Amino acid sequence: MISAAKIRYKNLANFRFTKLGEKYLLTTDTGRWVFLSEGEFKGFLEGTLPRKAPLYERLVADGFIRTKDSDVSEQASRYLELNASLAQGPSLFIFVLTLQCNHRCLYCQVTPEKKGAEGFDMSRETAKKSVDLAFRSPSRHIGIEFQGGEPLLNWSVLKYVVKYAKAVNKTAGRELKISLVTNLTLMDEEKLAFLIREGVSIGCSFDGPDYVHDRNRICLDGKGGSYKPVVKSVKKVQDALALKKLRTKKGFVDNLNAILTTTRFSLPYPKEIVDEYLARGFDNIFIRPLSPFGLQRQTIDIIGYTAEEFIAFYEKALDYVLELNLAGTPFVERNAALALKRILKYKDASYYEMRSPCGAGIGQLAFNYDGKVYTCDEGRMADRMGHENFRLGAVRSERYDDVIDNEVTRTMCLGSSLDNQAGCADCVYKPYCGICPLANFIEYGTIFPQIPNTDRHKINKALFDYLFTKLQDEKYGRVFESWLA
Repeated sequence: MISAAKIRYKNLANFRFTKLGEKYLLTTDTGRWVFLSEGEFKGFLEGTLPRKAPLYERLVADGFIRTKDSDVSEQASRYLELNASLAQGPSLFIFVLTLQCNHRCLYCQVTPEKKGAEGFDMSRETAKKSVDLAFRSPSRHIGIEFQGGEPLLNWSVLKYVVKYAKAVNKTAGRELKISLVTNLTLMDEEKLAFLIREGVSIGCSFDGPDYVHDRNRICLDGKGGSYKPVVKSVKKVQDALALKKLRTKKGFVDNLNAILTTTRFSLPYPKEIVDEYLARGFDNIFIRPLSPFGLQRQTIDIIGYTAEEFIAFYEKALDYVLELNLAGTPFVERNAALALKRILKYKDASYYEMRSPCGAGIGQLAFNYDGKVYTCDEGRMADRMGHENFRLGAVRSERYDDVIDNEVTRTMCLGSSLDNQAGCADCVYKPYCGICPLANFIEYGTIFPQIPNTDRHKINKALFDYLFTKLQDEKYGRVFESWLA
């Protein structure tokens, strides 16, 4: 038992801790972390660690212990590096080109319209004003991401945005990245050639073997399941990217990335899903749980699960991914890799679900097909569900300053700041974590729920517990480092 009277708080900087296995994990606001044994932790608290010991010097260097030589400005610089995106302004702009879709995926967050439905496409005029508004952001990074529905169903406007954004950027001089999220079933040679030529990154949803993918992702075209056309398009895209890499002497060529949305149908097959990704030429997977938006609210009894069930599935998948890496097959789980960038590199991963505050309104904006502007993609999803709370204005009438500086944006910042959340402010994982106030609002009716009781908290905590437990073993640490190389 450590006596409170012996704890020398005056020498200790701000830190958080938890017992993880046989050791104590300590973290600082700058993301530095250390494992201490029972005896080391006691010596740290009581101020009895030998001053010239390597451990003491590390604790001083990493900001756990203050001395007369401690450099506050250095700690501030470290904090800014870990949270760099908070100071740059919105950098991700979602373009909802259409609500039309040829799928009815059971977990769809969007509440789409059927293919051919009229009145749900973004016009060129709205697209132009959206690009103009995006480039008013002070961020040196401008990311344009096409969403839907199925964005390929408004192909002419997609092409227009690509060309117009690049033309604007010749003067603006930003780091411009354009990406497309598609179900791939409508990809043809003409579209693929344009996307590859223009350097548009392509992402898709892929839920694993046909007996999982086809149950989750229902195609309305009357041609059977969506698995076969997706697999066919995956190969076409990967072949085209490989050819471009051979021809490109300079410059980065992105890979095709895919996202797995986990449903109840996925839970028995963590190994099989990873193997399917490998068989289709992917070198990574992004495993995410269900989100409480759109059609998922209507299908939850069919596809839902508990947080504990998802955690068990995710950990089995991660265990298998690590086995593959140790056996010589490089393969990355991207959700874990994003967390590890903050943990191992102390750098901002620019992933809005791991920010405090999150990116709603200050890191991301969503331009709906009708020109309405939302805090984020989830904001426009919430509007489709009848909640207009997260609308910031319209591209036709609003000035950039009015879109950013308003009560909605400020409320989102308050609702997603971990310092304002009971159970988060003193959590050891606070430097690496984040929350979504919109998901909390939809699921619990408030942006200030009891965070420790939410499923997302349980899932995030399990992820960090898993990663830090594995980091105590050098062989897993080397694998994690290779994911960030």
